[in-house]
Amino acid sequence: MCGIAGIISKNNERSYAKEIQAMINSIAHRGPDDEGTYINDNVALGHRRLSILDISTAGHQPMTNKDKTLWLTYNGEIYNYLEIKKEIGGTDYASSSDTEVLLKAYEKWGPSFVKRLNGIFAFAIWDDIKKELFCARDHVGVKPFYYAQKNGVFYFGSEAKALLAAGFPAQANDEIIYEYLSYGYYHHSEETFFKGVYKLLPGHTLTLKNGSVCVSRYWNPAESGYNMNGWSLERVSEEFLNLFENTIAIQLRSDVPVAIQSSGGFDSSAVTAMVNRVIGGQKNFNLFSFFYDGHNDGEVPYMKALASHLGWDQDFVPLPSSGMSQLMEKVTWHQDEPFPGLPTFGLHMLGAACREKSIPVVLGGQGGDEVGGGYEYYMGAFLLDTLKDNDADYALKELDDFGKLHCFSGDSENLKFLTRVLSSYMRSGSSADGTKFTKQDVLNKDFLKKAHVPRKLPEKPFDSELANMQYRDIFYTKLPRMLHCVDRAAMAYGIEQRVPFLDYRLVEFGLAASAYHKISGGHQKYFMRKAFEKILPEYVGKAPKRPVPSPQREWFRKELQQWVYSILSSKSFGERPYFDQKKVIEEFNLYCGAQRNSNSFHIWQWIHLESWLRTFID
Repeated sequence: MCGIAGIISKNNERSYAKEIQAMINSIAHRGPDDEGTYINDNVALGHRRLSILDISTAGHQPMTNKDKTLWLTYNGEIYNYLEIKKEIGGTDYASSSDTEVLLKAYEKWGPSFVKRLNGIFAFAIWDDIKKELFCARDHVGVKPFYYAQKNGVFYFGSEAKALLAAGFPAQANDEIIYEYLSYGYYHHSEETFFKGVYKLLPGHTLTLKNGSVCVSRYWNPAESGYNMNGWSLERVSEEFLNLFENTIAIQLRSDVPVAIQSSGGFDSSAVTAMVNRVIGGQKNFNLFSFFYDGHNDGEVPYMKALASHLGWDQDFVPLPSSGMSQLMEKVTWHQDEPFPGLPTFGLHMLGAACREKSIPVVLGGQGGDEVGGGYEYYMGAFLLDTLKDNDADYALKELDDFGKLHCFSGDSENLKFLTRVLSSYMRSGSSADGTKFTKQDVLNKDFLKKAHVPRKLPEKPFDSELANMQYRDIFYTKLPRMLHCVDRAAMAYGIEQRVPFLDYRLVEFGLAASAYHKISGGHQKYFMRKAFEKILPEYVGKAPKRPVPSPQREWFRKELQQWVYSILSSKSFGERPYFDQKKVIEEFNLYCGAQRNSNSFHIWQWIHLESWLRTFID
């Protein structure tokens, strides 16, 4: 929805008007419709507005209450704002925005009001009576919140670049870079790639008083109290579908046009089909998809077939290999920190297409695999669950059923797959099929000694190993990376991305559901597939999960080989303290000469880290 920024100094030594303006200027792309600041003594708040609900000037921010004792700068959407407004009562509203509801909810209930919210949000409220700043970030971290402290001054913003614009020094965080290059970890903790810059974790609040920061967790799905013991598959599927329908209904609340991003997969197809059901047809909705130009993108037929089945028109946005090198610098700047790879470029292209058609809100299918248990490597954790609860024959049958669905050649291929997915369970840092994607042996030996950080494994709050793996992906691995790049790709063009599958109620539901309802007979996301049987065509609902059709592996070997080599062989890359350049080039030559590569993420790490260092640190 917007971009937020703020500076609070422990001392009243001077005004920060110049700095707060620089901060909101640096994130102007997040809010093309309006801007505002609040400056008083040692407090400066800034805002860039993307108008979604009540697009009049009544929704201007920073917003204050009637007696001007509270000041709010807020990014996001409170989907249940109408229900909260009714609960608050009264008619004394100056706008029809969710922003004013949020402010009045704080007045009525204090900081605990955040537990009532259903939405995507990051906000800060300055209480001029208490001289206290209260901040919060949504349950799963769809909306970003960065902060830092130096010399008694607290800075916060929607993007790290806003803090840098205020004068906070840009320094590389070598410990995070070590974890990134050695373990494949990134966006997994409160630390960032910028030394001294932190992010407020999902489901957390932050209070600043007298220069002291207190961070606490307000939501933990492991403590949701969901008890599905004894639930039949039919009940689980029906309850999920009802929840999902309500989620779509409240996420369609908007005073501006809304579109859908379709990938051709199960999740975005489910979103599209449910929107079709809720609103009764396409009406004025746009359906956008990107495809890799010159690449045999297997998802395109599925995209077209679903649109045809529903009777919807569709816009396709091509992503050519020739545009990668030109896009790299721009996308790196917008993303702030390292991101997953070429699919992120496609998201940027979709954001640009939506802006070109003046559509500022889009729905996507992100999060469905984490909620429903859809990734291939979840099979390792699931099989461990089956071994705990049943005999070995049950686990072997599930493995065999999975192999048949995915056309494995027999026991030998089943065993190879089992080895990969168990490895993925034991250690993070694996690709979607369970293969390892980092190359520690090309790193500089001095760097490895100096910056070494022990591998950290997430907590396991559930009895089910599958639920623990989902939990890991939601809070530490897959989802934080995905949400980071999705937010930046959309907001780079002033587009709000909504993610229905990540309604916190659906996350709680997916984690609490039985492992045997998530995976059965080799079928993953089983209860979700059952739930959508009546609204999705069979070729979508029953199709096994397909790998993301990115041509990154192929393009790095062919079309983009010279571009990649020019980066890896550059003088600046050779002077970095992180790599042994000779070994990197040898590894890249081996990669290019191989008939088949398991994955290309290590190549991406090297060139993208160099691009990031050039953009922000040099």
